[in-house]
Amino acid sequence: MKISAVIVSRNDNYGGHLNERATYCLNSAIETYDEVFYVDWNSPTHSLLYDIKDNLITKGNLKHIVITPEVAKTLTNNDPHAQICCEVLARNIGLRRAVGDWVVSTNIDIIAPKREELESTLNNLNKDTFYTISRRHTDWDQIKRFHGGEMKFDEWNSLRDHLIENSKERHFDEKTVSGDDYSVINCCGDFQIAPRHVWDEIRGMEEDLIYSLYADTNVQKKAVMHGFELKALYNPALFHIEHGKGGGGFLDGINKKTNDPHRAISNQFKTYNTEDWGFNNIEIEYETI
Repeated sequence: MKISAVIVSRNDNYGGHLNERATYCLNSAIETYDEVFYVDWNSPTHSLLYDIKDNLITKGNLKHIVITPEVAKTLTNNDPHAQICCEVLARNIGLRRAVGDWVVSTNIDIIAPKREELESTLNNLNKDTFYTISRRHTDWDQIKRFHGGEMKFDEWNSLRDHLIENSKERHFDEKTVSGDDYSVINCCGDFQIAPRHVWDEIRGMEEDLIYSLYADTNVQKKAVMHGFELKALYNPALFHIEHGKGGGGFLDGINKKTNDPHRAISNQFKTYNTEDWGFNNIEIEYETI
């Protein structure tokens, strides 16, 4: 079984301690997945990865894609209201190029589950279902206590065991929009996983939803529209590192324009993505680390 993951971010210190969160996220991902696409979108000066590279595990499975501000403008048709970090386009670039049997779309502040637990779960799952896994919460105090008050980037399995025993509640039953039957859980986009053929059939994230909010719910509705089941899981355990909301603008466009929830959810009846979704018609280079 081969598992790929796609993670998107921007070098803007969104939420504070972004370098540290990214290091925990990417190291856990490198340990868990066979292939990790990190897509750095529209960073003002240089990719976040270059700031944390010395603290990353190297197994040759990290694929680093840089979308410069100039290219980002072109790909968003120079829309001034598009997300500064346009997640749907960035994610699709990775999703389209991932080759795993299962493909994960996750975030830069998520500590990945243990490989053996994830693989054991996947072995018992339906191959025609789109899944979202409920996150647990942790914070820097819990992580530092495990490391004796220091910031270290190792001992992943022991750290996960520590967090399982000490993590805060999960958000399993909350919905983001009144009347929404597709989110299933709050923050459903923190960890979405489906077989490769499911992502292919629904053509990834909807590429006209270039503003903030609702794209994660939208892709789950698209899965249902295409005849796939939609399920939320409690396990395996994965962890969201709590953070603030300031410091950069990962979720913000110039005027903080948001996607229309009616367009994204209630009025989504087909995919508008073309066969070249994920910019499959453009050669996008990546660096393997």
